[in-house]
Amino acid sequence: MLANRIIPLLPALTYDEAIEVAAIHSVAGLHIKPHNFLNRPFRSPHHTCSSIALIGGGSHPKPGEISLAYRGILFLDEIAEFPRKVLDCLREPLETGQVEISRAAAKLTFSSRFQLIAAMNPSPCGDTERARSTPDQIQRYLSRLSGAVFRPI
Repeated sequence: MLANRIIPLLPALTYDEAIEVAAIHSVAGLHIKPHNFLNRPFRSPHHTCSSIALIGGGSHPKPGEISLAYRGILFLDEIAEFPRKVLDCLREPLETGQVEISRAAAKLTFSSRFQLIAAMNPSPCGDTERARSTPDQIQRYLSRLSGAVFRPI
């Protein structure tokens, strides 16, 4: 719920930024309603999404969730539930601000500058004080996140 409240706190998109965001959405076959034109995007994919859904691609490459979050927020709830290979796909786009998708017919580049917000429970059972999980189970749960991609605050 807190992540949803961040968008209204951010400044509105400039007209040029809104055009860039609208162009990415258009390539993905999505439309932005006129009253939302200057609003920053907020994307919250389910933890069962594939790497293609998150990063983009497919046989006819389209932008994924990270490009659709361009200039906005990408919120990953229950981040430890995402498959590790999906999370590892975030490394390069976070560093470079773009996604490159190579296919036999073409190489496409989609912008992907976004703010990443992630949430997770402190243990698999959701509680560490009255934990039903052993310390080993908690450690395994926490180690699902790659230290190179995510550093808790």
